[in-house]
Amino acid sequence: MKPNLGLAARLFAAAALASISPVVLAQAEPALLQQGAKAPDFVSLTLAGKEVRLADYAGKVVVLDFWATWCGPCIASFPHVEAVAKAHQNDGVVVLAVCTSDTRAKFEEWVKTKGAEYPNLVFTCDPKERGSDEFEQRASQALYHVKGIPTKFVIGKDGIIAMAMVGHTDDDARLEAGLARAGIQVEVATKARGEEQAAASAAKAAAEAKRLADNPPPPFYPTFGSIKHGEPMPDFTLVGTDGKEFTLSSLRGKHVVIGWGWEDALPRQVLNEIQTTYAAYGVQCVGAMVMTDRTTYDSWLQKYEADLKFQMGYDPAGKATAASGATTDESRAAWDKVAVIRKFFKGNMLPAMPAFVACDQDGEMLGSFSGRNWQEAMGNLLLRSGVPLEAAHRPKVVVKPEAFVVPAPRAPEAKVERIEVGAMAPDFAMVTTDGKAMKLSDYRGKIVVLDFWATWCGPCVAAMPHVQELADHYRDQGVVVLASCTSDERKKFDDWVAQRTQEFPDVVFAIDPQEKSQERASRKLYGVSGIPQQFVIDKDGKIVAEVSGYMKGEVLLDAALAKAGVKVEDAVLEQAKKDQSGRDARKSESKPAMPLKAPGSVPMKPLTPGGG
Repeated sequence: MKPNLGLAARLFAAAALASISPVVLAQAEPALLQQGAKAPDFVSLTLAGKEVRLADYAGKVVVLDFWATWCGPCIASFPHVEAVAKAHQNDGVVVLAVCTSDTRAKFEEWVKTKGAEYPNLVFTCDPKERGSDEFEQRASQALYHVKGIPTKFVIGKDGIIAMAMVGHTDDDARLEAGLARAGIQVEVATKARGEEQAAASAAKAAAEAKRLADNPPPPFYPTFGSIKHGEPMPDFTLVGTDGKEFTLSSLRGKHVVIGWGWEDALPRQVLNEIQTTYAAYGVQCVGAMVMTDRTTYDSWLQKYEADLKFQMGYDPAGKATAASGATTDESRAAWDKVAVIRKFFKGNMLPAMPAFVACDQDGEMLGSFSGRNWQEAMGNLLLRSGVPLEAAHRPKVVVKPEAFVVPAPRAPEAKVERIEVGAMAPDFAMVTTDGKAMKLSDYRGKIVVLDFWATWCGPCVAAMPHVQELADHYRDQGVVVLASCTSDERKKFDDWVAQRTQEFPDVVFAIDPQEKSQERASRKLYGVSGIPQQFVIDKDGKIVAEVSGYMKGEVLLDAALAKAGVKVEDAVLEQAKKDQSGRDARKSESKPAMPLKAPGSVPMKPLTPGGG
C-alpha cells in the first residue's frame, strides 16, 4: 500500500501534474527494446558521483528501472519494487533504478530525503540530464527507446532482456514473471498472473502500434492552444538578451519558430539546429523562457548565451508566485492576466514543455510540434507556406491538406437541468475496462465519487492526477472513485485505458454503453452538460455534494467528501474554503462573452451532440 501524501505534497503534485496538457500528436519513434534484445551498456552516476555501468552487474539478473522524481507512477511503484528486491536479494538480483528525463539537483534532493525508504534499490542518475547538451542522448531514449515511465527491463545473467514492462498498477506481477523468465524461482500463481498481465499489455501495445501504422499521425498539430492553423498569432512582448523589449510582430516578413520552455526545458539545441538548417529560407527562431524567475533566467543566460544561434527572450511575467514565494489565488490570477503563454492557453491548460509553434511571414499560425521529429514538421509547415525547399530539406512524407484542417466544433446540446444535491443517485449500467457489466448500485455501502469524464476532455484528464491522489488517500475510509466515461466512443476509451490507466491505479474506470447518445446517463439521469462533473454519493446512495470543473491545486473534491462523513484534514478544509473564494472571485470578474465556462469560470468542456 502506498503511503498517504501530506497536504502540501498532495497540493503540489496535483498542481504540477494537472498543469500539463499535450498539444502535439505522438511522433513515429523506434520501438521499445523487447525480450531477446541485448541490453545496451551505459553509464549512470550514484548520489556520491560514482560511475556505475550496467556491465558492472554481468552475471547478475538486473531489474533496470527508468524513473524520474516528477513521475507519480514511478514513485508509487517503488514499494513493490523494493519488496521484490528484498525477497530476491540472495538470488543474484539487482535493481538499478536510473533517474532519467530529470535534473541532477532534483535527483539528489529526492534520494537524500526518500532513498533510505528503499534500501535494496541502487539509485543512480543519467548524467545526460534535462537541460544538458546531451539530453537527447540519454540512455532511456537513445538506447532503450523508452517513451513513458516507469519502464522496467528484466535483464538475464547473459545480458539479454527477458521482459520489458511499461507502467505500474497495485496488483502488477509482471516484474515477478520477468524474473521467472530470467531463471529466478518465483511463486507459481504470481508468475502466472504476471504472464497474463504481460500478454494483455503486449496485445494492447500491438493494437496501438497497428493503429498508428494504419493511420500515422502528422508530425505537427494544426493548433497551439486556442490558435488554429491560418489564424493570426497574438502579438506578445519578450525581453531580449540586451535587456530591451521586442515583439513577435517586429519579426514580420520572416517565418518564425518559437521554442517555449523554462530553464531546464528550453529547447536550445533544437532551436540552434532549426536556425542553422532553415536560415537561408528566411526562418527566425526565438527561444521564449516562460514561468521562470528573473534570477534563474539570468543564470541560465550567463551559462548558455555564447552558444545561442537564435534570438532569445524572457517573459517578464516570471512565475505565478507572490512576494512570499508561494502561489496564491491572487498571484495566480495576476499572472494569468500578463503571462505570454496565456495568450494561447486559458484556464489550467498549458503546453507540454518544450513546445514549438511556427508562423509564416504574415504572422499566421502554421502549426505546433515536438522536438523529436522537427525535420518532418518543419518541412511540411514550410511547404504549406509556399517555401520552395531543396531536396535535402523536404520531408520524407508530405502530409495531405486535411492535416491542416481543424474540425469545426459541434453546437452545444440543449441545456438540461442538473440533478439536485439531496436526491438519490440514479442507478445506471456501465461497462468496465475488461468488458464486464457493472452498475453504480454495485457500490452501495461505499462512499462513491462519480466522476463523469471523456478521453477528449483536457480538463478531465488534467484532473486525473488529483483524483488518483484522492482515491488513494481516502480509500481506507471506504471511498471509491468511479470514473464513468461519457459522451465518448468505446474504441477511444479502450485506447486511452491501454495507455494511461496505469497512472491511476486506485480509480475504477468504466464507460457508459450509450456512448455519445443523448440517452447516456450523464445527460438523461444527472443533467450534466459540461465535464468534468463529479458527484459525491454517500453509503445510502444519496448525492451529498457536487463539484464542477477543475483548477490545478484545488481540493474542493476532498472537502466535498466530508459531507459524506469522511474525515478530512482541517488544513484541507481550510484550503477548500480559499479555493471556493477564488472561484467566487473569478465568477464576479468573468465576462459575459465567455458562455462555455461553468459557474465560477472553472475550466470545463461543453458536451456537444455526439460528444467530443
